[in-house]
Amino acid sequence: MNTVIGFVFLLPTVVYLLSGFLSRSGKRLNVIQKTVSATSYFSILSAIIGAAWLLMFEPIEANFFSLKGLGFSLRVDPLSVLMYSMISIIALVVIRYSKNYLEGDTRQGLFFYRLAVTIAFVQLLVLSGNLVTVFIAWVGTSLGLHKLLIFYPERKKAQLAARKKFIIARVADITLLTAFVLIYNQFGTGDLGNIFKNLAAFGSDSLPLQLKLAGILLVITAGLKSVQIPFHGWLLDVMETPTPVSALLHAGLLNAGPFLIIRFSHLIDIANEASIFLLVMGAASALFGAIVSTTQPTIKTALAYSSIGHMGFTLMVCGLGVYSASLLHLVAHSFYKAHSFLSSGSLVDQIQTKSATYNSRLMNHWRILLALISSILVYAVIAYLWGVSANTEFQLLVISTIIFFGILLLQINTLDSKNLVLSISYLLIGSVVVINAFFLFENLFEFILGSQVPEIRNPNSVTVNISLLILLVFFLVVLSQVYYPQIKNLKAVRHLEVHFKNGLYFNSMFDRLMNSLK
Repeated sequence: MNTVIGFVFLLPTVVYLLSGFLSRSGKRLNVIQKTVSATSYFSILSAIIGAAWLLMFEPIEANFFSLKGLGFSLRVDPLSVLMYSMISIIALVVIRYSKNYLEGDTRQGLFFYRLAVTIAFVQLLVLSGNLVTVFIAWVGTSLGLHKLLIFYPERKKAQLAARKKFIIARVADITLLTAFVLIYNQFGTGDLGNIFKNLAAFGSDSLPLQLKLAGILLVITAGLKSVQIPFHGWLLDVMETPTPVSALLHAGLLNAGPFLIIRFSHLIDIANEASIFLLVMGAASALFGAIVSTTQPTIKTALAYSSIGHMGFTLMVCGLGVYSASLLHLVAHSFYKAHSFLSSGSLVDQIQTKSATYNSRLMNHWRILLALISSILVYAVIAYLWGVSANTEFQLLVISTIIFFGILLLQINTLDSKNLVLSISYLLIGSVVVINAFFLFENLFEFILGSQVPEIRNPNSVTVNISLLILLVFFLVVLSQVYYPQIKNLKAVRHLEVHFKNGLYFNSMFDRLMNSLK
């Protein structure tokens, strides 16, 4: 029965691959498009079947081939089914969008070939049940994306982005392969289920050195894959690629890094050095992306920096050990970013944005203080009602506090302006809904994932201190935005804006390095 369920999930992937190769010539394009579209619907049906199976039975592994513990197998569990469902829905939307976007293009068949093959490897990645399968799908996904990035050879910036991304991806392949060799050397098997069971015998104090190194290498791999600073520059240069590629990239392919960490969370969670590295790297990228995105003049560049920040936040949450919240953010960000890119040229959205009214700030310190106190009280009451405190779930409190900071900024901007009482009431209700929704869905994802991720454990002193420092820095950033109308004309602030608008020159420095390698 395991093999049958495995085939249900594998069939859409195989059809995507076959459709891709058949569409390469550009002949019978209409048939190929219908086949690819039908496959996207069948993928969603497969996800529904998988979800129904998991409601009644235990997760399964379908082993198709194995030699000395290494081979080709699929793992059908809550994590893989959830990710597979998300990918299938996004693929359906991107495929439908691509039909109109490339209508009349003589190379449309080639585009669908590359798109279908890339989607197939992404699906295989989230379903992989063996180290070999993970690695093959990982490399296949990367190469598929590379071909999509260079679809228009005359667009020089896209070619440069593909070249930079190709080099970074190959480094990530090496670090991933090294990590897998260390894991296989420790356990003598590539089967993920057996690896996770064997990891249960270790604690953070008894973890062998090679597994600690493997954990660090996995974090490095995720950082390279998910555009963490300073390896994010190539993402800024892909704006010349077709819009469907940008949507698939930001909504799906960048998620490979966080997915890798969540999949190997049983190792990362007990490798303290890896967790701390992940926490710091993710927080730095989240802060960097959040600040720089607000200074960008074009929507696609702002969305690119936004993706850097969101990927950083997702990895930071993994570093805190709250993998259910990380997956929640990953899924929410994927759908949000797919919509953002696919609607970036929408005339309706542009008109709505231009017609929106913005009230100027009063810069009344008493109003700001009132907004701060009222927001803190609302947040504290909600957190208390959900049973979240520094003593019981410190990491979850840290994450929800960062979300609260975003709501706090909205509260201050609303109360410290000439807004109607009705607008203030709507914002207050919205804030309560958002905070409660976070706790609700985090608990839901924790329930869905079950034993696929480790339980939240008590943080060590290093994690606590770093987390408090992160909260302090994020709060100072919020304060700077609150008082921006008063300080924006200061010389130091204007200089900082120039530096942030240029992304602190990380991309320029990387370009110089690339040119020196020619």
